[in-house]
Amino acid sequence: MPGSHVKISERITLKGQVIQGLFSILKQSPCTSNLTIGMGTLHIQEEVIIDILSRLSVKSLLRFKCVSESWNTLISEPYFKKMHINIHAKNQNSQKMLISQMSHNDIFFTFYSASLSSAQLVKDIRRLDWPSSSKPLDGRVYCCCDGLFFIGIWSKFEEQPSILLLWNPSTRESIILPRHLELLPEGYIYGMGYDSTSDDYKILRIDGYDEAPDEILALKSASWRKIDETSGRMSVVTISQMELCLAFVDGAFHWLGVFPRSVVSFNISNEMYGEIPLPVIERTSYRMVEEGVSVLGGRLCFYHNDAINFNLWVMKDYSVKESWTKWFNLPSNGVDIIPIYMFPDDEVLLTYFGSEGTVYRTSNGSFGLSNKKWPLDCDDIQPITIQDGFVYIESLISPKLGH
Repeated sequence: MPGSHVKISERITLKGQVIQGLFSILKQSPCTSNLTIGMGTLHIQEEVIIDILSRLSVKSLLRFKCVSESWNTLISEPYFKKMHINIHAKNQNSQKMLISQMSHNDIFFTFYSASLSSAQLVKDIRRLDWPSSSKPLDGRVYCCCDGLFFIGIWSKFEEQPSILLLWNPSTRESIILPRHLELLPEGYIYGMGYDSTSDDYKILRIDGYDEAPDEILALKSASWRKIDETSGRMSVVTISQMELCLAFVDGAFHWLGVFPRSVVSFNISNEMYGEIPLPVIERTSYRMVEEGVSVLGGRLCFYHNDAINFNLWVMKDYSVKESWTKWFNLPSNGVDIIPIYMFPDDEVLLTYFGSEGTVYRTSNGSFGLSNKKWPLDCDDIQPITIQDGFVYIESLISPKLGH
């Protein structure tokens, strides 16, 4: 029986905790008419149990798999996993940040997970176990989607990663992905998204120097293939050195293109390229600028940093040029800035890459930057050691999809 390795006393305790949780939620639920108690047994309609379980954390659900065989089956069902992540995507308390850190004491590379908080920026920081058995020399997070992270791991000092992994840090599951058809030096960038048409997750790699064809991997097939050159990509690629990953919104990946200057899109379902016009920018000087696209609050965003001012636009109606809206501008003073998340109150979480290392700050535009800075007061993590920070939702989605 599932969870048979768990002691009987522990299972009884778990079941007691579950019933207490059910009572507390059902007291506030309109479905209490479905609750009857007789002979010490709790009878609840299945749809009510599904609704309640879908609102619990991943950690709780993994423990509750041991309660019964039927619960183990339910929590393992693909439709339940999608229901769970759709509910938690709308819950501010479910938002997490994965931080990758270099050179810390005797460990060369580590991961931390933290809860996002508009008051503290991050809280409840905990170090994560490595997805592989060995402690690597280096690692890099390329992109993430629905709680799954695509990462490269180096076990030797060489240009290419030793292995590519797809990893769910919440369930601790991981799977090794195949190497690319064509190996590239630094300068490439990835994006990952969910294709609702094929019910599959896909990873796209583009070459920042336009010297190699774009490659895509569908998780169910677990193999890379080159994108057909006739799919319509006309624009030359331009990638900011600070860009973390391709922006995925409205079923498409996005990045900046030049000649013509625009946002290039790649539809994840039909695998066709498109172009979206950029907002009109009044250039006051000819100094070097950093530009890029990201996703904030489920909407496509564009940022422009001329080393004096950082400007942020939000596209309120997807693919409609006239809907580009200036969100705010801030003094940048030569610091590289990338927007990575928008809180429900429209405050934006910004990554600052400065002389002191990587620092996270917030701004709502009206009052400029807040006084909150992280991790300047953190004992475990120092700004100079932070490599990347990705906002994500804990999920039950398995990287072994289709295997």
